[in-house]
Amino acid sequence: MTIVKWAAIGVTLLMGLANFGLIAQDLNIGGKILGVVLALAALVAIVGVIARKGWGVPAVIAVGAFNLVGAIIAAVAGMDGWPIGAVLSALGIIFGVVYRTDSRPAVAA
Repeated sequence: MTIVKWAAIGVTLLMGLANFGLIAQDLNIGGKILGVVLALAALVAIVGVIARKGWGVPAVIAVGAFNLVGAIIAAVAGMDGWPIGAVLSALGIIFGVVYRTDSRPAVAA
């Protein structure tokens, strides 16, 4: 499922770019640092998937989950942009789970 793999990579890249954009937002220093950390985590996850490391797909799913929690917190706090973050996060989780399920080797009986 190459298309699902690249979809997961693309969505994770968009999440990372959106998180890196938090630097320009009117947030406290903690929010800006969290944005950079999540952007770097997305980059590491992408490299893991491209390099076919065993931790790559779980990292993509984890980045999506952390971003989904962040989108929910942003919604409660009344911040802008949370719907985009929620959709990208959900897509990242879904594509990661589908790719992980399809990439497991078949067991011969």
